Amino acid sequence: MRLLTYLIIDFTDRKGKDMENNTEVKETGIKQYFAGKTIPQIIFGSAIWACILAYVLFVVGQTGMYLVLALIGHAANLTSDVWQTAIVYFCFFGAWITFFLNALLKKNRPLFKAYGTGLKGNRIPELLIGLVIGFFMNGILIVFAMMHGDIHLYFDRFDFLSFLILFVAVFIQCAAEEIMCRGFIYHRVLRTYRGQYLLAALVNGVFFGLVHITNNGATPTAIIYIIVCGIQYSAMVYYFDSVWMAMGAHAGWNFTQSILAGLPNSGNVFPYSIFRLDAATATDSFFYNVGFGVESTVPAIIMGIMLTAVIVVIGRKMKREHTDIWEGAE
Repeated sequence: MRLLTYLIIDFTDRKGKDMENNTEVKETGIKQYFAGKTIPQIIFGSAIWACILAYVLFVVGQTGMYLVLALIGHAANLTSDVWQTAIVYFCFFGAWITFFLNALLKKNRPLFKAYGTGLKGNRIPELLIGLVIGFFMNGILIVFAMMHGDIHLYFDRFDFLSFLILFVAVFIQCAAEEIMCRGFIYHRVLRTYRGQYLLAALVNGVFFGLVHITNNGATPTAIIYIIVCGIQYSAMVYYFDSVWMAMGAHAGWNFTQSILAGLPNSGNVFPYSIFRLDAATATDSFFYNVGFGVESTVPAIIMGIMLTAVIVVIGRKMKREHTDIWEGAE
C-alpha cells in the first residue's frame, strides 16, 4: 500500500494540495485543461488524438519501409532465413523516419529531446542496463518453462555476422515502438495534461497492449502483460528520465525470446534463431502458452509488476529530476 501511495504521489501533479508537504499549489490538472474548450479542441488536443496520430505515423512508416525492403530483396534475390527474419524487423526503421519527420514541425521539436540526449537518462549506461533487464527477465521465464517441461530447445546454428545483423534489426523494431509509446505518446499527453505523469503512463501502456490484440495467438493474459510492460517502461522514463532504458529493456526481451530461443515473439515465430523450439513437445501451462510464448502467462505478469515496483523504489532513492521537454516551448 505504501508503494502504491508513492506511485500515485509521484505520478500526479498534486493539484490543490501537496500531499507530502501539506501546502497549497497551483492547479495544473485535467479540470483546468477542459475549462473553456470546445469538444473538437478537447478531442484533437487529447490523449486519444495522440494515440491515433502515433498509430498512423507508425503504420505508414513501417508499411512504406517494408515495401522498399521487399523490392530490394526481390531485385537482389535475397531468400536466406536471416534476410527473411531481418526484413520483418528492419521495416520498423520506417517508423523512425515518420516520427522524426513529425518532430521537424516547429511545435513538435521538443520531442527530439525525448528521442535523443535531451533527457538526462538517455545515455549508454541506461541503455545497457535496460538490455540486461530485458535479457534476464525473458531468460528467467524461459528457464521456468523448460524446468516445468513445457518446452524443449535444441541448438540450431550460430554465426557472429547474423547475430549482429539481427540484434541491430531487433533493436530498430523495439526502439521504434518505444519512440511511438514512451517518446511520442507519453510526452504528447504531458503537453496536453501538464504534470499528469500517471495518465501519460496509463495511456501509452494501454495503447501498447491494444495494438497487440490482432497478433497471432493473442490472449487476455498476453494483453494484460503487455499493458503492465508498457507501464513498466513508462516508470523507467519517469524515474530514470530515460527512454533509452526502455528501448534497451524492450530489445533485450525481444531478442532473447525470438532470436536466441526461437520462441514466439508477440505470436510470431521467425525463420532464423540460434536455438529452436521442438514444437511437437510444447504444451500450454502456467509457464508457457503455445501460441504466444512466455508473454502470455501469469508469471510474466507477476514478474512485470515486481520489476515495476523495484524501479519505483530505486527511482525514488535516486531522486532524478524528470525533464519537462515542453518547458519554454509554449
